[in-house]
Amino acid sequence: MSADSIHAAPTRPAKVRSLRGLGAAVVVLLGLVIAADVFAVVVGARLYGLWSAEALDQETYSRWEGLYNWSDVATMDTFLLCGVVFLVWFHRARINAEAFAPGAHRATPAWAVWSWIVPVVNLWIPRLIALDIWSASIPGDRLGPAPRRSNRLVNAWWTLWIAGMVPTFMATMTYARAVEADETREAIGLTLVSALFDIAAAVLAIVFVRRLTAMQHRKALEQ
Repeated sequence: MSADSIHAAPTRPAKVRSLRGLGAAVVVLLGLVIAADVFAVVVGARLYGLWSAEALDQETYSRWEGLYNWSDVATMDTFLLCGVVFLVWFHRARINAEAFAPGAHRATPAWAVWSWIVPVVNLWIPRLIALDIWSASIPGDRLGPAPRRSNRLVNAWWTLWIAGMVPTFMATMTYARAVEADETREAIGLTLVSALFDIAAAVLAIVFVRRLTAMQHRKALEQ
């Protein structure tokens, strides 16, 4: 992968399209992601407690294990559905940003999608694209490169997103090698931590999506 394939080249100004419909859909789906994660936390905490008990009630454990497995399916399905719609919204936001501030971006619109999928690249390039979109979407009578604004919201959201990957990876590895009860309990505990990070990241993602959608709407009215 060459740097030229990521770096944006001057393009013909794109037509600005409203993000409000897509933004509302992303917010609703992020809410479902949060709901699924909260359910997973509640069930996981109960299962963790059962593994910590002196005597394990097999019937009770089987019931909660079934709920735990269902919560895994719910969190994965809501995450994937939300991810697809979010990528459509993010790509559209990047195209709009090109019209607001031509030549002020560090990656092409295509990378607004691919940067989330390509391993390693997805650890930092999506954040750079988000920062460029955010900066270009600041309302105000201005043409050309956009001045940088506070990046605290984007950075906080991205930090939680990346930090949540650590316990997720550790939980997966721990489950894979779990033989003893202590190892299973540890994996469940790590999954709980991962879900809490996901909830926090999703809350900030909702704030990010709502603010950027509103910013681009105001910016479009100025054009």
